Amino acid sequence: MKKKNIVISCIAVIAIVGIFFMFYWVKRVKLYDDDSITGNTSGNLLNGGLFCELDDKIYFANPYDQNMLYSMNSDLTNVSKLSDDNVSYLNAAGNYLFYTKRNDKKDIDSDSFMALKSTGLYRTNLKGKNIARLYDDPTQVACLFGNNIYYQHYDQTEGLQLYAAKIDGSSDTQLLKDACAPYAISNQTIYFTGYRTDHSIHTMRIDGSADTILLNGNFTALTIQGDYLYYMDMDDNYSLKRISVSGGEPEALVSERLATYNVSEDGNTVYCQVDNGTDNGIYELDLNSKSLNLVVSGDFNYLHLTSNYLFYESFDQSALYILDLATNQPEEWKWEK
Repeated sequence: MKKKNIVISCIAVIAIVGIFFMFYWVKRVKLYDDDSITGNTSGNLLNGGLFCELDDKIYFANPYDQNMLYSMNSDLTNVSKLSDDNVSYLNAAGNYLFYTKRNDKKDIDSDSFMALKSTGLYRTNLKGKNIARLYDDPTQVACLFGNNIYYQHYDQTEGLQLYAAKIDGSSDTQLLKDACAPYAISNQTIYFTGYRTDHSIHTMRIDGSADTILLNGNFTALTIQGDYLYYMDMDDNYSLKRISVSGGEPEALVSERLATYNVSEDGNTVYCQVDNGTDNGIYELDLNSKSLNLVVSGDFNYLHLTSNYLFYESFDQSALYILDLATNQPEEWKWEK
C-alpha cells in the first residue's frame, strides 16, 4: 500500500510539473523571427501613435472614451473596446500590442494614487488580455523594432532618456542620455533630432553606438518613409523638407508653416496641417507632381494614416474625423457606446 501511495504521489508531482511547464510554454512571449519588424508607421508615431493597423484590424485610442484602447475592422465595422487603459504610441505586430499607458490622464480617477502609478510601457495580446508591464514610470514615444521597444524612459532624477526594452521584459537598456524621440528606425539605425544639446539630424546604431550628425540645423518632427527622412525646419518657418537617409542636399516640400504632417506608406503623398494663420487646414501634397491642394479648412491635429483612411482630430480634441482616401471625402465619426 505504501509503495502504491508513493507511485500515486510521483504521478501527481509529474502531472503538476507538466501542467506548470505547459502553462509556461503557452504564456511565454514569442520573440519575432524578423529582427527588423515594426509596429506602426513613423508618421503615425509622430502624431501620437493613436491609430495602428495590423492585418485587417485597426487598433486605436478612442477620443470619445478617454483614449481607451479599442479595435475595429479596417473597413470601420465591429468597433470593440479592448481595455480601460488610456493609450498612446500603439505598436502592433504578430500576437502583441505595445503601448504607452497614461491612466493619470483619465478623468474618472485622475486624482487617485493608483492613477498616478498607472503609467508606463505595456504589452498585451491582440484582444487586450494578458497585460504585462515593461516599465512602470511615465514614458512617452515608443517604437517597436525587431524584439525591442525603443522608448523615452523617465525617472525623477535624470528626466527623459532613450532606452531599449526587450519585448519579453528580460532587459531594459539605456542607449542615450538625450531625450530624443525614436520616431524613425530602419536598417538597424535610429534617426533622430537632438533634444538637449542640439536639434541636428543624427544617426545611431540600434545598440546606442556610432552617434553621428547627418545634417546640422534646427529641426524637429523627424520621420522616415522609404529612403527619405522628413522633418520640419524650425529656422525656416517650420516648413517641411526631406533628405535622403544617406545624406546629401535637403529638398524643400512645403514652405508654409506646419503644425504636423504624415506621409503615406507608398511614399507618394504627404498630408499636413498648415498653420499660417490665414489658410489653416489639412493639405495634400503629391510628391510626384509637387502640387499642394486643400483637403479641408480648419484647425486639426493628430493625423493618422491607415491603408484606406486618414484619421484626424479637431485641434481641441472634441471631434474625430475620417477622410476616405479613395474619395477624398471627409466626415465626422459619429461614435456611440
